[in-house]
Amino acid sequence: MNAHHLRKQLRQQRLCLSKRHRNRAAYQARRGLNRLQHPALTGKNVKIGIFADAFGEMPTQPLMDWARQRGYRIYLPVVTGKHQPLVFIEFTQKTWRQSHLPKHPLGMRQPEKGKMLKASELNVLFMPLVAADKIGNRMGMGGGYYDRTLAKAKSKPLKIGWAYDFQLVDKLDSNPWDIKLDALITPSKLWLFRRYLVESSHAKK
Repeated sequence: MNAHHLRKQLRQQRLCLSKRHRNRAAYQARRGLNRLQHPALTGKNVKIGIFADAFGEMPTQPLMDWARQRGYRIYLPVVTGKHQPLVFIEFTQKTWRQSHLPKHPLGMRQPEKGKMLKASELNVLFMPLVAADKIGNRMGMGGGYYDRTLAKAKSKPLKIGWAYDFQLVDKLDSNPWDIKLDALITPSKLWLFRRYLVESSHAKK
């Protein structure tokens, strides 16, 4: 199946999920966060990039809850131009759904005001995706925003995918400019694609 048809099929499959199914999957996936160990997740003033789900992605509210419980600072991605890298603005409210975030013409909600950070200033970046494969290749929505953003970053945050199990495929075609994931979290498993990542066997569920 070519990339166009795979993207269309998986996007449609996401949209067909019930709200109950989506929420249950997200809270199951959250358990994988407790098994991930990396220096980027330790220390003070940890900055985490988290997207606001808007296109059928696995809900990110559990991600926000997890980050807040650990005292992490949450930053949402902001599109400033079609060919511009993403910037990130701190988000301090408890739930993005109850906020009054403006809706971008592309469909996602994003902060309008606040201090902007570059991707290189984040410690961890949770990335939306349509598909990922078993070696960390990622297929996005097709706009190239994350690849473009990370390609220009002087230092790259820890890159973690957040997706349903059915979004993991055996193999994706990749290009030299595509940015690979360091890890992927699904409801059933934590996938580690980099040797420097460690899965803890003693983390609380």
